[in-house]
Amino acid sequence: MKKVCTTIFVLLILALDSNLALSQVFGGTRSGTPSTNSSNIEAASPSAYYYGRGEGVLIDVNLWGQVGKPGKYFVPYTTDLISLISIAGGPTNQAKLDEVRIVRYAQRDTTVVEKIARVNIIRFIEYGEQSHIPPLVRGDTVIVPGDALSVFQTFVSIASSISVVINTFLLIAVINDRI
Repeated sequence: MKKVCTTIFVLLILALDSNLALSQVFGGTRSGTPSTNSSNIEAASPSAYYYGRGEGVLIDVNLWGQVGKPGKYFVPYTTDLISLISIAGGPTNQAKLDEVRIVRYAQRDTTVVEKIARVNIIRFIEYGEQSHIPPLVRGDTVIVPGDALSVFQTFVSIASSISVVINTFLLIAVINDRI
């Protein structure tokens, strides 16, 4: 009976810890539900436009990295980069705002070319310069990178999750030897 209770207890701890680790590393939960600002919109292919209630034509953009809620967003076509990051809860403390990238796919003749625009949002924050903030286009992927501290925190989070699993197996082995 002790072995069954111990095993159930250990599995419960592992399940809770893995969900916590996933939330810490990827900024979300296990549900996988993407973040959107319109609740009545279904998943889209990148070639589709949507018409939102009272919002006009919506475009889909991906927002990755050091923001409050990364994910796929359906925003009005007039939304700029600053507004998109604001909709997602703003940048985190670890965000490197001077190295934000916008990945955009353009078609030249018959080939698809990836174009990366680098944006320094610090200029906007310090001087109010909006001339360097490009407009968003359907299918853009915005990447807000993190500083070295965020990489270290991710590493520590993963290492602590692995150590919990190893400690659990060691605990089970010790308990089984004593019974």
